[in-house]
Amino acid sequence: MMLNNSFGREREAIVVKDIHFRLDFLYDVYEYTRMDAIVAERLTSSRRIYNIYGTCGIGIMSEFFPHGQIEAFSITDDVIERTDETKGPLICYNNLTGLMKLELSLHMAEALVDLHGYAGGVIVHQDVKLDQFFLNSDMTEVILNDFNRAEFMLWDEEEEEYCSYREGFGAGNWRSPEEYHDEYLTEQVDVFSLGNNMYGLLTGSMVFYEIESYGEIQDLVGDGEKAYIDPRYKERSLAEAKLVEIINQCHEYYPEDRPSIFEVVDMLWQALEEVNEAMDKDKNNEI
Repeated sequence: MMLNNSFGREREAIVVKDIHFRLDFLYDVYEYTRMDAIVAERLTSSRRIYNIYGTCGIGIMSEFFPHGQIEAFSITDDVIERTDETKGPLICYNNLTGLMKLELSLHMAEALVDLHGYAGGVIVHQDVKLDQFFLNSDMTEVILNDFNRAEFMLWDEEEEEYCSYREGFGAGNWRSPEEYHDEYLTEQVDVFSLGNNMYGLLTGSMVFYEIESYGEIQDLVGDGEKAYIDPRYKERSLAEAKLVEIINQCHEYYPEDRPSIFEVVDMLWQALEEVNEAMDKDKNNEI
């Protein structure tokens, strides 16, 4: 579909996205769409959040992403199970360079900063996955999409802090331990899930890729088990070594032990600076 007379962006391709066809027209389905639209509208000034042009019922009209989602070029299902005892070369299942992995991780983290640092109060995405992030039209930045599970955290004026909240059991294989235990939640659930995204960029596979059962993965994460990272990634490149360190911090079991999203962004920026300095030094040595 093409959008005409769009404030200087005539003939812009758009999409109409709606909730799954299999769902009935129930209150909670409308609420999913309403929340998605509200968050997109509230953050409309951010270049890291998708552009929304309208909403009605269970549909949203938004910008089109011609290059698709990050997961499409970073993850493969054809993965060989490996442990520290596995012989043979280290295999990464995507073609991303270490620098690209760091840059994409930074873009994703900065998009979450727009939510956690929203001037009107913390917004929790609560469904952070690689397939929620898209490349923009000129492939220079990453855009965050899909806010139907988002949560606007409430502020306790007496305690002067944000109120944690309950959401029910978290389905899927990309969530934090506290979501699987149906505990009180904070914005730190997004940090844990971002660690999963960075794991995917690093290795080219999903966390616990060797396990097909979501229930088994949920039990492992709930018990504090971390997804396996081949230690040779620390030697493969400086960028990947830095990424391993940050992933491990994001995957801390207790939410209070994880860095905030702002600290994650700082760590990624520092890592990029170190990597770029090392690359410049190598170039100078070649001259």
